[in-house]
Amino acid sequence: MQWTEFIGGDVVLTMTHKWQKRFNASDVEVVERMDQPVEPKIVNELLRRFDEFRKAYEEDGLSVEEFDDYGATRRTLRQFLGGTQDLTRMLRDFMVPNPDV
Repeated sequence: MQWTEFIGGDVVLTMTHKWQKRFNASDVEVVERMDQPVEPKIVNELLRRFDEFRKAYEEDGLSVEEFDDYGATRRTLRQFLGGTQDLTRMLRDFMVPNPDV
């Protein structure tokens, strides 16, 4: 439920249209949550169970050299590249409609 913690925050989020609709349709109250600390029990469980979380959370968990190969970095870049491809495809279909569709 970490996405709920962004609602009401002074942040800019990039997300798919599907997720934006889910945000807008949610019944989560819009209140400031960004400054509320996460329970230590939750942080400790994440540190214990997920190496990727530990790398991102701990100050020395991820070196500069490791950043490009870090899973979250790759996923984010792939998502942006995919969005660019989707936009290009949409513009192409608008500008040059496919006569076979």
